[in-house]
Amino acid sequence: MQNPTKPFDLPDDNVASSSSTIRNPRMEIGSSSSRIVNSRRRISLSLRKPRNYCPARVGKTIIDPNKNHTYLLKNEIGSSSNGACHVYKALFSKYSTKNRAHTPSGHVTLKVINRIIFVNESKELQHSINVSKGYSTTINLIGIKNNFNTEEFKCVSLPYMSHGSLRYILSTRPDKKLPEEFIAIALKEVLIGLQDELHLKIDSRVHNTLNAGDIFVDINNANGEMLIKLAFEASVYDSEDINVEENSNEEEDISRSPPFLDPKKIAIWGAAPEGAIGPKSDIWLLGITALELAYGELPVTNSEELIRIIKKIRKKKRFPISLEKLLIVKKKRWRFKKTEHNLFKQKVFSEKFEKMVVKCLSKNPRKRPTAKQLLKSSFFKKQRDIEKFKQFVLNTEENN
Repeated sequence: MQNPTKPFDLPDDNVASSSSTIRNPRMEIGSSSSRIVNSRRRISLSLRKPRNYCPARVGKTIIDPNKNHTYLLKNEIGSSSNGACHVYKALFSKYSTKNRAHTPSGHVTLKVINRIIFVNESKELQHSINVSKGYSTTINLIGIKNNFNTEEFKCVSLPYMSHGSLRYILSTRPDKKLPEEFIAIALKEVLIGLQDELHLKIDSRVHNTLNAGDIFVDINNANGEMLIKLAFEASVYDSEDINVEENSNEEEDISRSPPFLDPKKIAIWGAAPEGAIGPKSDIWLLGITALELAYGELPVTNSEELIRIIKKIRKKKRFPISLEKLLIVKKKRWRFKKTEHNLFKQKVFSEKFEKMVVKCLSKNPRKRPTAKQLLKSSFFKKQRDIEKFKQFVLNTEENN
């Protein structure tokens, strides 16, 4: 597993100077030199391409045909649409019509999908773009900076989040857990985003896929400022699965997969009992996310096991030492009745944290608090050490 900020970085020599951009037809994507001569023939050939095929490669430059801005692909940092869409860290160079020159203007995240090969996925991405409109400059949501089509690609430019998602960050740690005080910091920013930008009284929207993989962290190299933002619709992507080998087959992938349910599909198997029909379903997913961050992973093989765990937590109003052991006890109830009691006996989390999560996981959505109400709870009102959390994130690089 690779750090999204480190692999495949190219020297700055590859970047065009501020006065002009040296154009190389072989290195440009979206220019007239890459015109599609016979799209019908290309579609027929594309049927034989592997699903993770993408001719956009590190070191190439994509040109926005509408504004003439350029995006130099520096390294691959993730994917979306089941691997059809590749996500890159890219150097953005803004084109000035007055000076007729490109000026390097910092890094962005660029989602790139071949819209000829992956027609359905491209349509889904376009739908996400339409839903995401209006969230380009928000404080707590990752909005879209730009989107455009070349003759071959659909591209979406997003703010660059230097350290990837919380799920990626935790994947670099042996126990894959986030300390409770840091969970409070991260989820507070998520709740502010939900309250101020999605769960509005007028034009309320549902996030639908809220999970640890959608919460991203950025630390500015210049001033050290840390931002925690929630990806939404078009800005959602997996920052932990990159550089998949094209020769891998499905049987090998299955044999290497963990024995638990895929957390990336949490919106499906971990959805609220009433379904994703309103803001309260996002609050349910916030509770599930809190469990994932606190325990490192959700050791369940089906949604029924997850519900059994939640019922136990609701009944005890406490968190067990281990979720996995709790399931084993459930299966062998007649032998481990005392063991189950001991799982809840030891205190591993604060009462304020447990109380907050239990409220989020209320079966009746009416009994779940709103984002605004949660922000007023004592768990989120307590002052936390932001600098300590920043060091925790920065230490991710040392663990790779």
